[in-house]
Amino acid sequence: MLIRNKLAWHRSLQMALTLMCALAVVQLYVTYRQYARAELHLRQSDALVALMQKSSDDLTQMARLYVVTREPRFRSYYRSIWRIRAGQEAPAADYDATYWDRMAVAGASAPLVVMVPASAPQSLMQRMHDVGLDAEEARLLSTSHQRSEALIALEEEAMGLVDKADADAGSDSPWRRAVDLLHGEQYRHAKAQIMQPLSDLRQRLQSRSALQWQAAEAQLSRAIWMAAVALVLLALNALLVSVALARQVRRPIEALQAWAHGVRQGRLELRTRLSDPNEFGELSAAIDQMADAVQQNHSALREEVERRARAEEAVRHLANHDALTGLPSLRLLHDRLERALLGAQRHKQRLAVLFVDLNEFKPVNDTYGHHMGDEVLKVIGERLSTSVREADTVGRIGGDEFVLILPDVGDDETVQRLCDKLLEQIAQPIHLPEADAPLVVSAAIGVAVFPEDGSSVHMLLRLADRDMYRRKSRRPLLDKGEALQAWRPAVG
Repeated sequence: MLIRNKLAWHRSLQMALTLMCALAVVQLYVTYRQYARAELHLRQSDALVALMQKSSDDLTQMARLYVVTREPRFRSYYRSIWRIRAGQEAPAADYDATYWDRMAVAGASAPLVVMVPASAPQSLMQRMHDVGLDAEEARLLSTSHQRSEALIALEEEAMGLVDKADADAGSDSPWRRAVDLLHGEQYRHAKAQIMQPLSDLRQRLQSRSALQWQAAEAQLSRAIWMAAVALVLLALNALLVSVALARQVRRPIEALQAWAHGVRQGRLELRTRLSDPNEFGELSAAIDQMADAVQQNHSALREEVERRARAEEAVRHLANHDALTGLPSLRLLHDRLERALLGAQRHKQRLAVLFVDLNEFKPVNDTYGHHMGDEVLKVIGERLSTSVREADTVGRIGGDEFVLILPDVGDDETVQRLCDKLLEQIAQPIHLPEADAPLVVSAAIGVAVFPEDGSSVHMLLRLADRDMYRRKSRRPLLDKGEALQAWRPAVG
């Protein structure tokens, strides 16, 4: 698989896992909000249930206080409690569970309660319904409210008896009956009947809150597990990506670096040869193709350089050597003679220059052709080269003329013996395929010796040439036929 496809797959997986974590966090938040709302509902409902219970107890307290003390303020308090509970009057700013207890002990001189009007006061029953009770909870609340209203009627009857007793001066019978009404068995039973539904309602609210908390706890647990699994998978995916990239990237890069190092060292035959089915495999194939083309071009360039080097070497050789015999030409002879002179001067040695010219060579060309004459010149050049030392130089300066440079020679007698040897070698018969009989060549040799005859290249060459012509002039001239006969003696 291509690396870019793997990265895209891992990126998609990471996005999915990240989304999973985000969903888990959202679920955590939603579950927390639901639990917070449920907890708030429970506190509000419980507070309203307690308020209803407290309002019933406050009504009982004010009715009993009024019956016992006959103080009008308790009658007024009773009315205020009922109106606040019915939503007809707004409670005071400091209205709480202890409010009416504080009012009861405040004394007759305490000021009347200052009520803060509300924009839309609600009854306690309406507030209980607004917190979101279910059908059973609403039934329990309604039962308690109905029983409370019945008890209020009994309390109103008792307070009415007290008012009647005040009207009938000296009569205690209505007052006694009022006290019996508020403290008798019937009243206590009715009071308990009011509190029983409220107790059941509170227990039901607590049970529902516990169930909601269990559901929220399960949702929280699922969200936590989802987030934990997503985080673990994200970590594993990151680890796998790092390991895979390290394995799939490091090895190809090392191979490419080794290839580049080898190419820098001139090893153009190296190839990356990566068979990975990814971008590095594609890159390797492209690099190997490029390397093949570079190697082919380099081989062609090297061959061209070698060809040009050979051509230049041939040109240099032709510039310094005779094209026919391969012997040094006049230019190279001048250079070697200068070096030989320097060596002879430094080491105080004698140096001889021999000028060799073949006798009557033109009739050979005229009779047998120039190609036969060239073959004769090759043979003569080879014989001269094999007759001298390795340190000596034999060269052809043109036509049938040869020059020999002999460093570190002995006396004149040694030079003369060498000249006789050379004439003897030249005079050996030459067997050519197109000739009827072997050819015999003769030559004249002129000699110039350093330091007796001269000390420069031109002087030595000129004196050797002059000595050659002097020796040649002593030889009688032959006509063309005689010259040819001299080149081709009779067999036997």
